[in-house]
Amino acid sequence: MVKNVVDILVKVVTSEGSALASVAMESLGHIGLRCALPSINQNSSTGTLLSVLRERLTKLLSENDTKAQQKILVSLGHISWNEMSFPHLNDALDLIFSLSRSKVEDVLFAAGEALSFIWGEVPVTADVILETNFVSLSQATNYLTGDASLVSSNSYEKSGCEEAHSIAREEIIKKLFETLIYSSRKEERCAGTVWLVSLTMYCGRHKKILELLPQIQEALSHLLGDPNELTQDLASQGMSIVYELGDASMKEELVHALVNTLTGAARKKKAIKLMEDSEVFQEGTIGNNPTGGKLSTYKELCSLANEMGQPDLIYKFMDLANYQAALNSKRGAAFGFSKIAKQAGEALQPYLNTLIPRLVRYQHDPDKNIQDSMAHIWKLIVSDPKKAIDEHYDAIVEDLLVQSGSRLWRSREASCLALADIIQGRRYSQVCKHLRKIWTTTFRAMDDIKETVRTAGDSLCRAVSSLTIRLCDISLTSTSEANETMNIVLPYLLSEGILSKVSSVQKAAISLVMKLAKGAGPALRPHLPELVSCMLECLSSLEDQRLNYVEMHAGNAGIKTDKLETLRIAVAKDSPMWETLDICIKVVDKNSLDLLVPRLAQMIRSAVGLNTRVGVASFITLLVQKVMVDIKPFTAVLMKLLHSAVLEERSSAAKKAFASSCATVLKYASPPQAQKLIEDTTSLHSGGKNDQLSGAILIKAYLSNASDILSGYNAVVIPVIFVSRFDDDKDTSALYEELWEDIPSSERVTLTLYLPEIVSLLCDGMSLSSWAGKRKSAKAIKKLCDVLGEPLSAHYQNILKSLLKELPGRFWEGKDAILDALASLCACCHVAITAEDSSLPSVILNSVCAACSRKSKLYREAAFLCLHKVITAFRDPGFFNSVFPMLFEVSNQSAISKTKSSAELDESEGASVSLDKVLNCATSCISVAFPQDIINQKKNVVELILNSLLPEESWQVKLSSFLCIKELCLKFHNSGDSNTWPQDTAYLVEELFHLVSPKLVDSIRLVKIAQVHVAASECLLDLSKLYRDFPLLNRTEAKFEDELTELCESEKSEQAKAILKECLAILKALPGVTMTD
Repeated sequence: MVKNVVDILVKVVTSEGSALASVAMESLGHIGLRCALPSINQNSSTGTLLSVLRERLTKLLSENDTKAQQKILVSLGHISWNEMSFPHLNDALDLIFSLSRSKVEDVLFAAGEALSFIWGEVPVTADVILETNFVSLSQATNYLTGDASLVSSNSYEKSGCEEAHSIAREEIIKKLFETLIYSSRKEERCAGTVWLVSLTMYCGRHKKILELLPQIQEALSHLLGDPNELTQDLASQGMSIVYELGDASMKEELVHALVNTLTGAARKKKAIKLMEDSEVFQEGTIGNNPTGGKLSTYKELCSLANEMGQPDLIYKFMDLANYQAALNSKRGAAFGFSKIAKQAGEALQPYLNTLIPRLVRYQHDPDKNIQDSMAHIWKLIVSDPKKAIDEHYDAIVEDLLVQSGSRLWRSREASCLALADIIQGRRYSQVCKHLRKIWTTTFRAMDDIKETVRTAGDSLCRAVSSLTIRLCDISLTSTSEANETMNIVLPYLLSEGILSKVSSVQKAAISLVMKLAKGAGPALRPHLPELVSCMLECLSSLEDQRLNYVEMHAGNAGIKTDKLETLRIAVAKDSPMWETLDICIKVVDKNSLDLLVPRLAQMIRSAVGLNTRVGVASFITLLVQKVMVDIKPFTAVLMKLLHSAVLEERSSAAKKAFASSCATVLKYASPPQAQKLIEDTTSLHSGGKNDQLSGAILIKAYLSNASDILSGYNAVVIPVIFVSRFDDDKDTSALYEELWEDIPSSERVTLTLYLPEIVSLLCDGMSLSSWAGKRKSAKAIKKLCDVLGEPLSAHYQNILKSLLKELPGRFWEGKDAILDALASLCACCHVAITAEDSSLPSVILNSVCAACSRKSKLYREAAFLCLHKVITAFRDPGFFNSVFPMLFEVSNQSAISKTKSSAELDESEGASVSLDKVLNCATSCISVAFPQDIINQKKNVVELILNSLLPEESWQVKLSSFLCIKELCLKFHNSGDSNTWPQDTAYLVEELFHLVSPKLVDSIRLVKIAQVHVAASECLLDLSKLYRDFPLLNRTEAKFEDELTELCESEKSEQAKAILKECLAILKALPGVTMTD
């Protein structure tokens, strides 16, 4: 009967569809639970059931009918239950193993159940399967839920079939451990895991399984890192089953292995040989290749590495894959550990010191699954988290600090987040030995290559900053602990934080230093030198470098450098660094100066950057204002350095800042120190441009900040200010002019009060080798003469001696200032000069006349102007005979030069002196001369005048000539009784009238300038009056009378017209006129 039924069922399997065939197989399996199935006759041949159905079953198992596949697989296990023939079992195994690459989980689990029945000693009987609502072994046992103990086996002893099943077990073991578990294909590893866990779960009490527990544990440990989640989850569950099955030593070893896996100390795993199609990464894990293809298999990774020309890139890919596997191992181990932890109890205690630090870190892992797994373990093994952390605090922090430097970004990120969490609210005693390392870790994380690590570093920075501020705040922490915390943190922040090249680190360090300074109070004092110097240096080093670029190109952009410097300084003083410096000023005391001042002195010498140097000067100013008289021991050093700094600075803003600081220190200097500083400052006026500017800036600062000290040295300072007003450099002279205007008394009073010192300084200036110094002193002498006038007579000797000494010798640019000064001195002190030595005027005149012969046009013109003033000042009649011949000669040279081309003139001689300057001197000579001396030179006088009235001469020359003529008329018209004049005098008068008057008429006719018309008319009137009034024996008719008549009619200037009419009336009324042909 059994055979008939089996035959019928075999026919159903071979002829019907998968659904009905699977049911038929299920029935055959149920029969196999009671007895071994008989042989099958087919096609005149006899064979075992599975050998006959093998081809058909292979086809059915390859189809996509999952339920049919499950029934067939389970039936294979049932059929093998009582089978005593190994070939029959081997056929079943082959069919089951053919599904090792299946991706359907239910199929894999059904295959695992079939293998369990083949293995033997499953926890069910044939009666249970056949007589109850039995569905599968997974529902009959509860290992998958992990809540109940393993059900003890109640399988019956299968007599006679043990040998065949024993061989089958060996085949299963070989297939699992040599092929599937360590396969390079994830599907095979998954199948091997499902089947290994199924055997461990359903046949766990079998002696062979117990013998294999160490090998099973090793395999499952390896599978914990598999990227396939099902493989990983089953491996972790299998570990908990192994833990239950094992003895005490096995349990201890398993706990140790899991702890090692969690802590990263697991032993090296068995290597897996990779094939071309071996999947190294899950699809999409590391993106696609540049052409859009996938990057998951070993072959694809090798191809990408070759295409990029970097064959070594494959090693980096594999390293990344190993790292991912390690991460997966931790996650898988966490699942398994969570199940074992409940049962391990006391066995875990020796590992807590190692395990807890890792669990703390893993609870902050970027992978949410690992976070959750580790949090679950944490709750299981730690009953009092706060106590556990406190007891293992040092170990936790040390582990986090080490892992923060790991090459794995996940470890670095988790460590930073864990540190940020664990340091909150801690006492000084708990964190003191770790604080510096924590800051090192923080700054390193803030500069990490991975963005998420940098974000974690920012979180850690906020946490450790809050901790540090609290520990340094004397209102929240004891003074001793605040001092110790400051000793640990502040030097590191100054050396490594603020000076870091990472902007985020810089900003965080500066912000923290400022907050520490606010709350530290007196605890800040030991660190003032380092803190102040660092903040001052940061004023420049942390400045936006674009401002330096703008300053370099300010000229091209039309921006004034001074304004830009002022803006930069204003920005710097509004920065957190300057705010910190203000806090430092508030805590400075007398004892702090011993270390602080030397550091500031060093910075004066070596600091670089505009903001830093201005900051040093400003800080010293504020410091002196704070400590006042306590600065006295340091005034000498500071004044010397600050004075030198002013000289060395190129920036005007920095010069002013150092000068202001120097002036502030001056207030507390001893008298000898103050005197030396002021003398050094005033001596700068005789130096170069920079020295003079520096001197002006220093004196201005003294007047503003130490006026009470400076007032005692006015006799030294005021002469320098007065003289330096006349410097050639406009900027320098403008500065000293401002200083002069700031003097409260009037200019005349000030000069009178300090006249001896001023004269002495002027004479010293004239003796300098510097032409600029001589020129400046000469200008100052002229100004002194113009302001004081005659009261200067008491001091003229030295000034006159200095001026006369400088007139001879080589010519230099600006030497004409000496002539100007000499002219002004003669104008105001001529009485004193003549009274002391009557020969001095002649000495002066000779020196000036010598200057008139020099080649430089400007210098000669200045000499003639000086000559005019000297003659006018002394009014010595004897000057005419000394000067006029030279003037006549010069006028002739001027006339000759006008006939030559510019190419014919000697370049070294330059152009001749302007004739109007010569005429002015002639006029002054005539005004002081004796009439007889003029008569003796009558021919030359007339020729000089006629030459000056030539048409080619300028109207300015003509005006000077008119003055000379008028002076002559005045000289002879007002010289008393003209009847005593010799005949030569009448000749001169006649010559002037008949020769000069027509030239005057021509000038009126030719020159179209009203001023010339009026002056010429006045001159003609004077000549007419002189000709009319002078006693002449015969008067000749004026030949220009008709032209004069025409001019009267055409003249537009009413003033000139009126004068011309008067002249015409005089001519018509001349007595004793003889008509000429």
